Amino acid sequence: MFKRERLTLSLEDTEIRALVVQGQRMLYWERLSLPAGVLRNGQVLQPAPFGQAVARLIKRAGVSCKKVTVSLGGQRSLVRIFDLPSVSPRLLEETVTRTARRELPLSLEELYLSWQVISEQSATRTQVFALGIPRDMLDSFVDGLRGAGVRPRVMDLKPLALVRAANLPDVLLVDVEEKTESVVLVRGFIPYIVRSVAQPGGSSRTLAERAELLVAEIQRTLDFYGSTGGAARHPAWSPSVCLTGALGGEEEVRTRIAAHWPLLDPTPTVAAPRDLPLLPYLVNIGLALKRTS
Repeated sequence: MFKRERLTLSLEDTEIRALVVQGQRMLYWERLSLPAGVLRNGQVLQPAPFGQAVARLIKRAGVSCKKVTVSLGGQRSLVRIFDLPSVSPRLLEETVTRTARRELPLSLEELYLSWQVISEQSATRTQVFALGIPRDMLDSFVDGLRGAGVRPRVMDLKPLALVRAANLPDVLLVDVEEKTESVVLVRGFIPYIVRSVAQPGGSSRTLAERAELLVAEIQRTLDFYGSTGGAARHPAWSPSVCLTGALGGEEEVRTRIAAHWPLLDPTPTVAAPRDLPLLPYLVNIGLALKRTS
């Protein structure tokens, strides 16, 4: 599936995770801590030390910086499903843009907007998946990567890479990192709700406290899904949770979440080495699986 040697970089607020893949094999992985304050709330605040850290990691990996796929955190990004009237292909972009201007809380001048059709529901309706990334956030990453000599071949949003790697059709993906958390509600492999937040003081809370807050956030996500009519548009399901991220394997977190919902393990379509810490590197696997053509 991975024909050439490629480097994937998952960028977190506290560290960078690198995974090198070639063919079906995962050749090399490493994590490098970032100095405090370099990355915060999904934005690079100090491009120079960020670029230096990326350059060190690439040098250790011993790969070219020309074939790099990078993930961005989901904080501040906007994911929406637009239920649109069917229009001719030549008018679809204009229709999506007009809908995004009306429904997104930020102006399109502040966002990089991308979208794709996910289903032709009928002769009269079309569903479109839309993604808006704040320009200042994305531009800060590009500037920081440029300092390391990296011009990413592909950039992806972390929650979308997680959906691809977890390979679970109907699930709540709950990603738990030291300073951030994400809840992604997936139906039919489509992320219908994405909630990614930084946790002020998150690292000072106990894992038990973090887990209880996650329970509340998962329930809010399910309640919102029901209130928007999403549940009525899909087959009935019994929600399950897949925990990911650096803290997703912690027993305290897993036990408390499992008291409310069944837990599922990710099922990537490629085999990971036994000594690879799967949950922290699941984003990298999702990046490697992303189609680039």
